[in-house]
Amino acid sequence: MIHADYFVITFEKNNTTEAHLPRLFGLYVHDGREARIMNFTGLRGSNNVFVGENYNRIMIWASGSQAHYVATTIQTDKLGSYSVARIDLQVTITVLDADFMIDAIQPSKAYKASKIINIGEKGTTLYIGAPTSDLRFRIYNKSAESGIFPDVGGEFARFELQCRNRYADKAFVALRNKMVRAFYLMITKRMIDAYNHKILEGAIREYDEELFVDTFPTSKDDPLSRRKRWLEHSVFPAMRRLLLEDREYLDNFIDRLYNQDANDDDTYKY
Repeated sequence: MIHADYFVITFEKNNTTEAHLPRLFGLYVHDGREARIMNFTGLRGSNNVFVGENYNRIMIWASGSQAHYVATTIQTDKLGSYSVARIDLQVTITVLDADFMIDAIQPSKAYKASKIINIGEKGTTLYIGAPTSDLRFRIYNKSAESGIFPDVGGEFARFELQCRNRYADKAFVALRNKMVRAFYLMITKRMIDAYNHKILEGAIREYDEELFVDTFPTSKDDPLSRRKRWLEHSVFPAMRRLLLEDREYLDNFIDRLYNQDANDDDTYKY
C-alpha cells in the first residue's frame, strides 16, 4: 500500500479554525511540548506530530507513520480553505539486493539526478529531481538505513515520492479519494526507466498493504515481533478483503490452519 510518511498542511486562521485548535491538539498531539517549526509556534508530540500557528495560518506537520494517519483523517471540510505544502508518498518493496537494483535504475533525462554510494558498505541512495523542485523521487536501501531485513531474506528498497506545492495538493486529493496508486504510478513513470518502473508497479499491484512500517519493535533482533507486525499489516487486511469477496475460500483456509497437523500427512507432503 502507498503510504504518506511526511505531511504538512496549513489553514487560514480565523474564528472557526482557532476554535478547532484544542480539538486538533487532542486528536493528533501526544505528550506535547512547546516547539517552533517553520515560523509556527505550537506543540509537538512524542508521536512526531506538530500543531501550531503564526499570525495568519494554522499548520499541522507530521512525519513517519503518523503522517498517513493525519493525512487520511484530517477533516478539511470543517477547517475551510487549506493548502498542502508537502506530502511524501512511499512504497517499500522486498528485493534481493537493494543497492544493485538502485544502481540499475536509469533516471529520466528531464530531471536532475544524483546518487550517494557508501564506499565499502551497503546503502545506496538515488535522488531524481532537484532539492528545491516540486517533485523529487528518492530511492534508497531501507534495510541499510534501518538495520531491518525481511524475514524471507533479501533487503527492503524504499521508493519515496516527495510532492510540494501544486503537486502536494494533487497528491493529497488522490490519497483522500483512493486514487493515490494511479497518481503515484503516473508521476513516477516519468522519472525512471520503463523496466524498473514495471518492477515497482508489479510490487504495488501485488501487495495492497504496506510491506514495511516505521514503528519497529524495541529489539531489532526480535523476529517474533516482526512476524506479528507482518500479520497485522499484511495478512489481516488481506483476510478482511477475502471475507467480502470469497467467504468460502477464507473459511476453508481457516479450517486448514486449525487442522494443519491432521493435513500434514497428505495435503502438505512434498
